[in-house]
Amino acid sequence: FLCSDDMKRSLSPSCGCHLSKISCNNNNNNNIMTMDQHKVFNDSVHGHMKVHPLCVSIIDTPQFQRLRYIKQLSTSYWVYPGACHNRFEHSLGVSYLAGCMVDALVHNTPDLVITPEEKLSVEIAGLCHDLGHGPWSHTWERFVKQFGHEWKHEQGSEEMLDYLIEDNNLAPKFEEYNLNLELIKELIRGEGTSLPTDKRYLYQIIANKSNDIDVDKWDYFLRDGHQLNLKITFDYSRMLAFCVVMPGGPGLDGPQIAFRNKEAPNIFDMFRVRADLHWRAYQHAAVKNTELLLVDALVAANEFFHVEVDGKKYRLSECHENVKAMVQITDHILNVIQYSQDSNLEPAQALIKRLMKRKLYTLLGEYKFDKVRGLIE
Repeated sequence: FLCSDDMKRSLSPSCGCHLSKISCNNNNNNNIMTMDQHKVFNDSVHGHMKVHPLCVSIIDTPQFQRLRYIKQLSTSYWVYPGACHNRFEHSLGVSYLAGCMVDALVHNTPDLVITPEEKLSVEIAGLCHDLGHGPWSHTWERFVKQFGHEWKHEQGSEEMLDYLIEDNNLAPKFEEYNLNLELIKELIRGEGTSLPTDKRYLYQIIANKSNDIDVDKWDYFLRDGHQLNLKITFDYSRMLAFCVVMPGGPGLDGPQIAFRNKEAPNIFDMFRVRADLHWRAYQHAAVKNTELLLVDALVAANEFFHVEVDGKKYRLSECHENVKAMVQITDHILNVIQYSQDSNLEPAQALIKRLMKRKLYTLLGEYKFDKVRGLIE
């Protein structure tokens, strides 16, 4: 994903010196987007973000608004008081950066054509990539796994997007903009066959399966660092200034998104920031301890807390089987369980009380394995 200095000659002279000339979320096709149709969101990380009217229609739905009530960093909030941000603002940020990257690729790569429909599809994929998250984000996947379900939020996002479109009658608007819903799902997934081989680099923008350099990570690195008050040195604006589409080589599925080789230190810094966030926040001992306690409380409540849809009751661990059940649950269920009068929930309530009093589990011991083989043996 690194290019030689020869790439420099193919870039616009203004690319590295005047990044502001790369206009994010701008397009000259009046049928797809005109500036007077956009709404502007003022974001704490990216500043003023212009949002396409179809994206606004998606945002203004119960399915998307649900993300306001799901913590981005799950139980980190009980350790870092500033970690109170939600999946809602992260999703807006990813959509914005996705549009920025499309603009930058077109700006930096001679003769590259990305249609307005393709750009809008990428923006919608960024907006909807986390629609399927359960309460407390990734913690919910760990809870569901306790019952033998191998469920991932990406699958839930695709299902929730279908429900969002159907429930809010947005199919005509998608048709108006000539959008392919299957392509949007593939862009969320980071792989697919809807695009011709020479356009499959678009799959690398939201969820890059090739090297993990994508706008989803760029947003949460900056947003999490901002909320956690951790200094983040990674600068995505330089990545946008020097990103291009290059011909694919042996073993690659068509052209690839690449970066100037002199950006190697910035790319290294990106992965260092990721490791640092894991070390200092995501895998923090108290955060993981709190998560264990929360999951145990949910497991204790599972048999006695139900969500009803069309006359059928779903246990918490089964809500992912029906998007109409899933849309009803957010982080608020902890308070519902906590104050329930059902005596069957008393064991779960006792664990929640421990959580509220910060009586976390005590570490009895640990063992470090030198090799994975040792763990298996």
